Amino acid sequence: MNKNTIKLYYQLFQNCILFKGVPEDSYLETLKYLRARKRDFKRGEIILHIGSNFRHAGLVLKGTIECSYQDVDLNKFNMNHFSEGKLFGESMACAEVMQSPMQISAVTDCTLLFLDYSVLYEENLQCEYRTQVLINLIQDFSRQNFFLNQKVRILSQKNLRNKILIYLNSIHPDEKGVRKLPFSKTALAEFLCANRTALSRELSHMIHEGLLTMEGRNFTLKQESC
Repeated sequence: MNKNTIKLYYQLFQNCILFKGVPEDSYLETLKYLRARKRDFKRGEIILHIGSNFRHAGLVLKGTIECSYQDVDLNKFNMNHFSEGKLFGESMACAEVMQSPMQISAVTDCTLLFLDYSVLYEENLQCEYRTQVLINLIQDFSRQNFFLNQKVRILSQKNLRNKILIYLNSIHPDEKGVRKLPFSKTALAEFLCANRTALSRELSHMIHEGLLTMEGRNFTLKQESC
């Protein structure tokens, strides 16, 4: 980790929850404390295999990654996508999970920054902003907990339309009311535990009924609910 990396991704660090309350002139010191190391991955490359030792959490500097699980029949279950500026794997790293229950793969060419949170447990290793980083992680875990509760609510719905509506309503719109799906319809079907054909058919019915308009991954809800 060096000053050039900080300069290149300055805006990203500034907006990342992990560095909230950390002065910009202390980013490098904090990253060195967390033993940050940068790695590049190609699209489709497996970053972490299921069952592998998982010691370091990560921050996406460039591109998009996917975290997924497998059911007993080895079908892939998309947990979530993480794009630039997003943290991933914090819970497993802090819990010191020895065997990862999930797979992490590169959706696009990407650059990741791996962080060693084990230093936060070592009293002999200190950093001026260690406490602030811990506070930021607690806030991040709270957001993750909210997301997981929302996903439980989605998956507990008995019909596909309700699953779709709850999920679409959870995406924040821009100033024009337009929302953007963070991933493809195939990944969305995996996320909702639904068949892709059934998902496409239901979305077409909803568009025909005037519940939403859709162009690519951009959509507008005509009637907000859930």
